[in-house]
Parts: sequence; C-alpha cells; structure tokens
Amino acid sequence: MNIDWSQLITKAAKDQEAAAQRLAKITVETARLRSIADTAIAPLQDAVDIGEATDNDINQLRAWKTYRVALNRLPDQPGYPDTVNWPQSPA
Repeated sequence: MNIDWSQLITKAAKDQEAAAQRLAKITVETARLRSIADTAIAPLQDAVDIGEATDNDINQLRAWKTYRVALNRLPDQPGYPDTVNWPQSPA
C-alpha cells in the first residue's frame, strides 16, 4: 500500500487554514464597517467643503474620520488577527 503523503492534513495545516479564515472574516467585517463610515463621512465632508457645516457636522465628521482611521490601523494591534479590539462606532 502506497501512502500519498501530499494528501495528509496536519494539525499545522488545519491551524493555518483556520487562521486564514479568521483573517478573511476580519477583512470582510472591516470593509463593511469602512463602507458605513465612508457613507457617513461623505455628506458631512460636503457640508464642510461648501462652507455650510454646523458645529455638530464638524464634530460628527471628526468622530467618523477618527473611527475610520482606527479601522485602518487594526492590523497594527498587538495580537492581530487573533485578537481584535474593534473601535466604537460614532453612531
């Protein structure tokens, strides 16, 4: 009987696949949250750009941009992607 060792699934291979799946889920969730932030930022930025922003608009814009930056910096967190400290959404 010949064993095809290339077909062997090791614990290391299973762990690597699980890590890849976790990272993929985090990437999808990050993209989803970024899309929400982008949608919230666009009209606020428009109001600033045309000089019609209220103080509340400016504060909301700053909060959303801070959130979006935090999302972009998720990979810089210690323990990423095994541990993710999601930023709090401004809304």
